[in-house]
Amino acid sequence: MATQAQLAAVQQLYVGYLGRAADSAGQQFWANAIANGTATIASVATGFTLSAEYKAAYGGLTTDALVEKVYNNVLGRTPDAEGKAFWVAALANGKVTADTLVATIVTNLGALDQQTINNKVFVAQTYTDTAGASYNVDAGTASIVGVDSTAASVAAATAKIANGSLPGQVPALALINAADAAVADRVAYETANKAAVDKIAADLKLTVADGTAFKTELADVVKASTDARALNVNGGTDTTTVLTTKASDAAAKTAADYAALNAAGKAKADAYVAAFKAEAALKAANPADVAGVKAGLAADTKFDSTVIGNAAKVDASIKDAGTLYSFYTNGTTTADQRAAIDTALKDVPYFVTFKATAVVDSAKNVAGQAVIETKAAVDAAGTYSADYLIQAGVEKTLANAKAADAIVTAAKAQADAYAVKTTAEKTATDAVTNFKADGVKLHALDGKGDAGTADAVGTTTKDVFYFADKAVAADPTKDFAITKFAAGDSIVLGSGYSFNSGALSTGDNNKLEFFLVQKGSDTLVVIETAAYGSSTTTHAASATDTAPVVSPDAAVITLTGVSVADLTVSNGVISHVA
Repeated sequence: MATQAQLAAVQQLYVGYLGRAADSAGQQFWANAIANGTATIASVATGFTLSAEYKAAYGGLTTDALVEKVYNNVLGRTPDAEGKAFWVAALANGKVTADTLVATIVTNLGALDQQTINNKVFVAQTYTDTAGASYNVDAGTASIVGVDSTAASVAAATAKIANGSLPGQVPALALINAADAAVADRVAYETANKAAVDKIAADLKLTVADGTAFKTELADVVKASTDARALNVNGGTDTTTVLTTKASDAAAKTAADYAALNAAGKAKADAYVAAFKAEAALKAANPADVAGVKAGLAADTKFDSTVIGNAAKVDASIKDAGTLYSFYTNGTTTADQRAAIDTALKDVPYFVTFKATAVVDSAKNVAGQAVIETKAAVDAAGTYSADYLIQAGVEKTLANAKAADAIVTAAKAQADAYAVKTTAEKTATDAVTNFKADGVKLHALDGKGDAGTADAVGTTTKDVFYFADKAVAADPTKDFAITKFAAGDSIVLGSGYSFNSGALSTGDNNKLEFFLVQKGSDTLVVIETAAYGSSTTTHAASATDTAPVVSPDAAVITLTGVSVADLTVSNGVISHVA
């Protein structure tokens, strides 16, 4: 593969010998030949002197005229008298020939002239890279006209390349394509990260309505995560670092209390901690729908007075579904009592659901009762339980703070990454919006009205139409009429669309396509709104047809008074060339 130095050397040959920027394919061909050893810079230069293009530029000239033309083409200036006399004499005495004059002059330049060549090569490469497959010889030649040793000349030349004002270029095409790419990049980010943002929202227990825009959801998530940081540390302002220190100090105090206990006291303390943790684990489970369970049992037709009476034999306070639930889940209710209730309600269908919930609440209450009993026992031996409660509280706050910090970090990372995408999109779209060039006007097809108000012929050399929002191009209700589409004008659809030169019925269901259809004296640009055939778009193609185009699956641009034969298509660009 050719190196950058070899590509630059070939570009200099194009500039020096042919007076134009290289076309990308030609530059790659010669540079690769040099890289793989099948050619040298000298042999390529010799080949250039034998070309019809070189001979057309320099052949048949007098010695004086040849020297002057080489200076003007290569250095962009007329030769000074001394320099001209030197090279005319060198030609006359055979020290150089007409075919080697360019190469000899280029290798014997002063500092300013060498800077001119360097600048021309830089600008030429900029055009080569920008034009790509859309290279135009006239534009390649015009791209380096006026370039000299100054930075200002380089800036002026590259500005022409960027704004598309060179022959054969579509003004602002690179800017429009860059904006499209930036929008697509932002949309791709939203698609790829939707699940991650949904997960953060779920962690925050934030309700997100279906169809909520990614930008809106992310903003809500960032705000909610920041709020959660305060809420999850009980409204305090302590940082995680401070809480970590507090938790460590509390644990040290509890450890000292424990160490001061005798063996019996330590056993009681161990029982209390076990009961406390068991209760905490049960409380951390999702809360039961107690009201719903009570109502469900009461509504069961088999939960009648007989069943209630049988349950009441266990305890006289049981009168209905509510008192039954309270008794069943009470921490002091014994296993035998619960078993007797199970027997009394065994034929009630809803009892299975009732018990699944009640068992969880029972366990919580039993654990709570165990905490009460073990706490009383350990309190009799010292202050251990009070200090342990402080420790547990600080540790819980610390855990919540860490969880909140993780959510904040995840939300911020999403927001920061998304900001990069949206900023790039704004920069790119602003570049299109703010584009200005003499003899050029951009028209956004934005769906807000008829975009066909291009300047009258003679007022604007080139009109360029583009979709400011691709969603408009994907909306079959947004059709357009361009009433003044003339030579030099273009429509930029973008590389995402494939041109189908056939009838609408020949659409490829696997591609997003556009068609050019003659309708009387007008041309219809039919743009699919999704990757499917466009045979549903109908019209009567006759010179007298005035009926509107029916386009349920496509957006249509009508070019008034334009023949398809006057149009060319390249890389998603439709140009009027007649």
